[in-house]
Amino acid sequence: MPKKHTAGTSVCGQCVELKMEKADYTFKRKLKFLKKQRGQGTELISIYIPPDYNVNEVVSKLRDEAGQAMNIKSKQTRKNVTSAIERLLHALKGTKKTPSKGIALFSGNIGGRIELYNIKPPEPIPVQVYRCDSEFFLEPLERMIAPKQVYGLMTVDRREAAIALLKGKHLEIVKTLGSQVPGKHRAGGQSSVRFERLIEIAAHEWFKKVGEIASKVFDDSWVIGVIVGGPGPTKEEFVKGDYLSAVTKKKVVGTIDTSYTDESGIKELVEKSGQLVGELEVLREKRLINEFFKEASTDGLATYGLDEVLEALTYGKVKTLLLSEDLEKKKLILVCPHCGKKQEKIVDRTPNNFGKCPSCGTPLMLDEEEDLIEYLSDFAESTSAEVEIISTETPEGEQFFKTFGGIGALLRFK
Repeated sequence: MPKKHTAGTSVCGQCVELKMEKADYTFKRKLKFLKKQRGQGTELISIYIPPDYNVNEVVSKLRDEAGQAMNIKSKQTRKNVTSAIERLLHALKGTKKTPSKGIALFSGNIGGRIELYNIKPPEPIPVQVYRCDSEFFLEPLERMIAPKQVYGLMTVDRREAAIALLKGKHLEIVKTLGSQVPGKHRAGGQSSVRFERLIEIAAHEWFKKVGEIASKVFDDSWVIGVIVGGPGPTKEEFVKGDYLSAVTKKKVVGTIDTSYTDESGIKELVEKSGQLVGELEVLREKRLINEFFKEASTDGLATYGLDEVLEALTYGKVKTLLLSEDLEKKKLILVCPHCGKKQEKIVDRTPNNFGKCPSCGTPLMLDEEEDLIEYLSDFAESTSAEVEIISTETPEGEQFFKTFGGIGALLRFK
């Protein structure tokens, strides 16, 4: 069994490096928790210290704020703010130099207790911040988890168009449009030449409109590539014409044939875009989950459920452990203070009462608490299994969570 890594409350730059997937999950989960917290007043304190910043200046600022806090009218808020500042000062005590990515500390009254949270940022903190508010200030950290790979997707023909953004694993349909370009059947009395000319004028205006809308979306610096889809040669004509801005045109990495140009066409474009943009995260995850579905439905090399997966991990059967990011469970280790016996328990949330020892009847105490995803990830890595944290932003990921409970594995052998 893997050993649990317990982090202290003091600030330290020496931390165990986590595998990226697991580190992303852990970071997002901590932010999600902090985002839910609310103070009774302006009593939740957030501190950001950039790398190589003078910590003594922050300590002096905290002491000044402690003095200012004595003027707070509400006795309870005053007590909570001063207590939170004391926790922060204690955490910074002895820290002469900030870690390479800086320090992010959060303290305040959570559930009737003054808590301190030390978040290790995945990127260097760019600003020095002190903020006391009714909620924690998380914007600098939230920017760090924004998708770094954003692709522009669009489908177009003479009838309709759709514009979308692929942000990591999340597909966002930005706009769908329908055209007024006439069909092939002309009105009576019009010559074929004149009618064709009217069609071409209407098509030009249509493509111009689509190009302007798409360029406003895709010119954004976050968009690193654009893929254009649609049936027939129309999409190539659109790309080669002067319909897209110069910025967006440079981002076009290719065109792909799709059967449709509505939202279905965009989804088809995602499925077929792997050859152009390499191993897109969303496609890799789709293939992984679909492989799991296939193996699980045919009683093949897959298993699911907590007990079944734990057994497979114990015997070294797991090739790839699949865990849903929405899996919010904890593993508790309870101990009897009288006879010393321990037992494990999986819960959705930490209870107030842990029950009694089955041997001697003494009330049990909490010895260790660990996020279930982190526990299973450590266990898998100790057996050389791969670990994949599955998003619920795709239909496959959502199905994996709802149908299989968010815990599954692809096996090396049965």
